[in-house]
Amino acid sequence: MLAERFERAREWNIRARPRRARREFQALLRDLDSYDEADLATDERVTWAWLLARSWMGLAQADLACTGDLQAALGSLDRALGAAQLVDGVERRRIEAVTSGQRGMFLLNAGELEEAVRLFDRVLAVSDDGEPRDLAVAYLNRASALSDLGDVEGALADNLAAVRHAEAAGTPVLVAFARHNSGFYLSMLGDAPAALAEMAAARMFAPDQDDGIPLLGRAEVLYSVGLLDEAETLLGEAIPQLLKAGLRTDRAIAEYFRARCLLALLRFEEASAFAARARRHFTSAGYEQWAVLARVLELEAALAPVRRGVQAPTTRTTYIRGAQALAAARDGDAAGLVLGQHPGHAARLVAAQWFLLGRDLDAARAALAELPRGLTSAPLTMRIQHYTVQAELSFATGDRAKGLRAVRAGLGLLANHRSRLGSVESVTAAAAHGEDLNRIDVTAAARTGRPAALFDALERGRATFAGTGRVTPPDDAEAAALLTEARGLLARARELPGGHARERERLSGRARRIQDEVRERSWRHAGNAGAVQRPVTARELRRILAERGDDASVVANFFVLDSMLRCVRVDANGLTTIEFGPAEDVTERVRRVGADFAMAANELIPAPLRAAASSSLERNLKALDTILLAPVRAQGDLYVVAREPLLRVPWSALPSRGALRTAVNSYVARGRTHARPSGKRRLLAAAGPGVAQGADEAAAVGLQWAGATVLTGDDAVTEHIRTALATHDVVHLATHGQHDADNPLFASIDLADGPLFAHELDGTPLPGSVVILSSCEVGGSTQVLGGEVLGLTSVLLRLGARAVIASVAKLSDELAARVMPRLHAHLRETDDPEAALAAALKDVAEPVPLVCFSSVEGLAVT
Repeated sequence: MLAERFERAREWNIRARPRRARREFQALLRDLDSYDEADLATDERVTWAWLLARSWMGLAQADLACTGDLQAALGSLDRALGAAQLVDGVERRRIEAVTSGQRGMFLLNAGELEEAVRLFDRVLAVSDDGEPRDLAVAYLNRASALSDLGDVEGALADNLAAVRHAEAAGTPVLVAFARHNSGFYLSMLGDAPAALAEMAAARMFAPDQDDGIPLLGRAEVLYSVGLLDEAETLLGEAIPQLLKAGLRTDRAIAEYFRARCLLALLRFEEASAFAARARRHFTSAGYEQWAVLARVLELEAALAPVRRGVQAPTTRTTYIRGAQALAAARDGDAAGLVLGQHPGHAARLVAAQWFLLGRDLDAARAALAELPRGLTSAPLTMRIQHYTVQAELSFATGDRAKGLRAVRAGLGLLANHRSRLGSVESVTAAAAHGEDLNRIDVTAAARTGRPAALFDALERGRATFAGTGRVTPPDDAEAAALLTEARGLLARARELPGGHARERERLSGRARRIQDEVRERSWRHAGNAGAVQRPVTARELRRILAERGDDASVVANFFVLDSMLRCVRVDANGLTTIEFGPAEDVTERVRRVGADFAMAANELIPAPLRAAASSSLERNLKALDTILLAPVRAQGDLYVVAREPLLRVPWSALPSRGALRTAVNSYVARGRTHARPSGKRRLLAAAGPGVAQGADEAAAVGLQWAGATVLTGDDAVTEHIRTALATHDVVHLATHGQHDADNPLFASIDLADGPLFAHELDGTPLPGSVVILSSCEVGGSTQVLGGEVLGLTSVLLRLGARAVIASVAKLSDELAARVMPRLHAHLRETDDPEAALAAALKDVAEPVPLVCFSSVEGLAVT
């Protein structure tokens, strides 16, 4: 009976319910004290002493969690050692060893890492006599100490041993804890997909764990990947759970990482508030290392809006903040390591950034000089920050060559990080960690006044995250089943008659929850995409254009710097930089164009209103033409390189681009070749539901190609279309579609069995195909933090499509049915998607929002 009560109380400690554990251990100790040792037989005395010692240990753990009183907890451990004196031999050694392990855990939490490791070694030295559960706990605790000391590989090895012993003990909660920690150490070693997979496996062993620890661990990994919104959401859920469970230190860690996420999401005031909150909680708990890191984060939160021009700095402010960071660095030196990183190093990086803002280059150089080369044991984000500060200092002192070396080294780290990630979403999210480095590079290039340097800086950053996520899809039958379920739910919602809004929302809500689960599964896939694309340089691009003997072709590389829209214009004869004015003015004009297209194409709107919208559309297109294209002076082929909102511009519909080849992409891509007509190309045309003239359009397109496959009605299902995209040279989809701005990888096109999601194509290599999406607005994209763009079009290009022709605004079914057969007739003859689109739109009376997304031909991959 007493043993059962002990196990139950111990379970409450494992489940992070210290208040409940404390009450049960106190009651158990009262009952144990009522026994008289003299009345016990030898074997009973051993059991009694063992329970007495272990109950004092359990009470010490629960007391420390509830009160934070380390001395009182250590006093309880002394009582446990006193109980060990009541027995002899092996039993005494076991009690003393386990008590040492408990003391080591307390010292670990107090930052006395080396002494903690020594005590854990003592526990493991009697492994032959130890219980599997005790050994699992000792390995777990030593792993934690080793990770704080920077020995992450040793920590992972210990944690794997903890998993084995926890399994031998038959304790699912402890197995879950150990596997979760293994995931954490895998993340520290840079393998985020494996980390998330291990944490998912941990949840299987303890699905009802609600102490916030699983949420905190996953959030830290997602932060390392760059999935900041997702991480911040998890942390918002974790903090109240951790608080309820009495896990004060972990609650403060969650607040710290939430502040980190908020800072990266540019929510500066919230980041500062959470960092300050974390610092206060760390200080009250006596965790000086973490307290210093939180103080440094407060200084970073004050720094970020100044660096981004949101606030104006003063010399006095920069000096004071820099001095405060150096003071934090000294405190960090005294406090020691945490999670393998040195708080003093983090503080010196922030100090150097403040001094750079105040143009105190000597102080910045001095702060950096105290850091070790490369910060090889630091987290990825700190190493990137180190290279960013080195680059900024070098550029500020006029040493451009050294600055570029730092930029390339930092981007190289990010490229290596990206290569381990196995989904398009993860790869694009990782760009968030390089945003500041790329901004420093571009800003420094702009100051040189050389357009070529500016072009190279732009593409240097963009190429780091360009290309595919993975080249072969994983065998994930469960994800496929989940997507099928989500598709069915959305198909049922689509077919509901009017008046069923509540049921439609219920079905759609279930589908969204399933989509979130599929997204999470994709983050666990490891990357095998190979080398990152080598950025295209201005010199290389000029050479390609010159070799064609075409002086009329222009590449216009648009970007925003200091809130102004600018462009590097490249042709065979040279480069120039153009400034267009405030970016927000162009954003508003693009928004108006989209609204005009939507109204002009809506046949339910009265004809006079549609006519007014058409007139407004014509005016706004002319205005965009004047703003964007007149300064570029493109008389021939135009290759637009841009990010949002310019990816939503209907470039081919601008008046000056009539009958001219126009291509658009988010970066200058490599590997595009201009194939020649062979007569052997395979075409598939399919029509989805709800498109009034979809079947006729698909049939008319099919007539343009010998041996074409045409799917309509119940034959146009997602499985057939996925197969066609991987096997056909030209794929035409006459379907409705939508871009999901909040969840761009679930942009979709409607088919007979429901929507085909962009997410389903992630990992499907396309054979250099041309894909035509005759769908409303499915050519849209979302710009994620770091500048990368996501949507169905970008996914198709990343997976190997040679060109994607899609609509960036509302396109009526009738207009699509008129234009598409003409487009295919030209494409069949020329195999030139840009020329085919230009020819198809020639002499069409109304504007057509179709855009050809592709890139410059002839840029070699190697």
